Amino acid sequence: VEFFVESFFQDDCSYVWQVSAEERCEWVSNTEDCYSDSMIQYTILLFCYFKSENAATLAGGLSLVLLWLFYLFLILGSTADNFFCPALAVIASVMRLSDNIAGVTILAFGNGAPDIFTSLVSGGDGAIIMFTELIGAGVFVTSMIAGSVAIIKPFKVSLGSLMRDACFYIISVCWISFVVWDEMVYLWEAVSFILVYVLFIVAVVIMQMYDTREENLKTRIPSVPDPDVLHTYLANRDTDAIPKIPVRSRPFGLRAKLDVAIATEIERSTIRGDPVQLSPEISDYVSDRPKGLFREFFYDVNPISREDWEKSSRLLKIVLVIRSPFMILLQLFIPVVSPTAEKRGWSKLLNCFQLCVTPTIVLFLLNVWRTTVGNVPVMAIFLVVGTVTGVIVFVTTHVDRVPKFHNLFAFLGFLAGMLTVYLVAGEVMAVLQCIGYACSISDAMLGITFLAWGNSIGDLISNTTIARQGFPRMGYAACFGGPMFNTLLGLGLTYGIAAAADPEQQTKIRISDMAPGCLAFLLCSLVATIIYLNITGAVARRSYGGLLYSIYFAFILIQFLSELHVIHPLGTDHRPDM
Repeated sequence: VEFFVESFFQDDCSYVWQVSAEERCEWVSNTEDCYSDSMIQYTILLFCYFKSENAATLAGGLSLVLLWLFYLFLILGSTADNFFCPALAVIASVMRLSDNIAGVTILAFGNGAPDIFTSLVSGGDGAIIMFTELIGAGVFVTSMIAGSVAIIKPFKVSLGSLMRDACFYIISVCWISFVVWDEMVYLWEAVSFILVYVLFIVAVVIMQMYDTREENLKTRIPSVPDPDVLHTYLANRDTDAIPKIPVRSRPFGLRAKLDVAIATEIERSTIRGDPVQLSPEISDYVSDRPKGLFREFFYDVNPISREDWEKSSRLLKIVLVIRSPFMILLQLFIPVVSPTAEKRGWSKLLNCFQLCVTPTIVLFLLNVWRTTVGNVPVMAIFLVVGTVTGVIVFVTTHVDRVPKFHNLFAFLGFLAGMLTVYLVAGEVMAVLQCIGYACSISDAMLGITFLAWGNSIGDLISNTTIARQGFPRMGYAACFGGPMFNTLLGLGLTYGIAAAADPEQQTKIRISDMAPGCLAFLLCSLVATIIYLNITGAVARRSYGGLLYSIYFAFILIQFLSELHVIHPLGTDHRPDM
């Protein structure tokens, strides 16, 4: 019995290495599977412009493709943090959603946008990448990120919330395993993924109602001393560092998402009655924001602020320079409303310019600008309506006064940011497929490594930074509800859309031999967390971080050995057919 059998089909782009070097460019150009829906055809670019006959030339081309992939991940993270998340925070405030409801719905969508949109754009042949990325990212977040928070700043966990999140996540993983086992997903099963998360939201609401009731009962008897309550408060409160509410001269920056998160947490602490002592620097804050219509405009489109530059390390300064080309475009065309910025991000000339041109640019990005309504081009309609709206807003508003309707810009920013994330996610998937064809890496391994790491590295940085700022529980809380939301919504929407398009309301899926191992290690991470924190009295020590690190390293080691065919993938049956 052969240890490994691999077959390529001649209509599959993976067959490219079976073609002679001289004919690869022509073969790739004539093979439909080598084309993608991206703006750039990366596989054709690699094999036709960087000739595969010369190994050095091909390696140079592949290096450029890898660098472009990292740059796309940088665009994806920067767009979500600077434009998508602040818009959703304002929208949640406009809709008067409670902190808990907003956190598990609209804000979770903002944080999980890269994962969700890469799932939606994968579809079809990319289903293996999508599945292993969502599960692999779950393993990464619940082990590496949660472990990093514990190692950086040990803390006491809210055991009730942890048990709720972890148990729902375990139930979700078990249900996903059952549904995908026969590699056939029916419409009702795809909808059930989303319904599981709806049940989780209901559980969050019920627990919040109970906690609010308990707090109200405590406030009715303030004269009765309760040493247990005092001890619990002192054990949970971090006294090392109480950060101030950050105020920024503009809504863009390296700390945009972090500022919103910290400001929200301080507001929650104030509502709970915790005596948060704010820094006196707040009242003494002196703005460096320029005055005047045009000076303010050029200040806001500058991709590198003086504040970010002065407070950044050498590495971050390099990042600021590298990302400046696309940040200019994003700042120029996507409006931002931020509660932590001066004037909530209002910039009269810039916002009016965005009203004029952003709707028209959206038509070009969606490739529907040639559409007509009757005999009138839709592009002309959008351009005229946008220009008239922008002129009216320009005439009726002031430079130094935030208009009452300013929050409406958050909805435009949300739509523009969502479209940007969706388009960049499509490019990421196309680049990953190109790398897979060129390096003979399986789709499953691409999902577990490049895609999972790329989509999660931003969360690793932001959550550990939040922990260093004195809010480890806040950074830790997002390590379970967030990936569960991404997995259930990503799978539910992707499979649901595919099943709904089928006459029999079902869709055939592919999940790879590595999927059982991914699911098993995700369950292992969640169960280990529950056991450890119940043993230690809900105290996350540095040893907890070491435990989670060891789980993830064992997971990656097994996946790499499986990819190299040193061992069989975890969970597969290797016995010969009888």
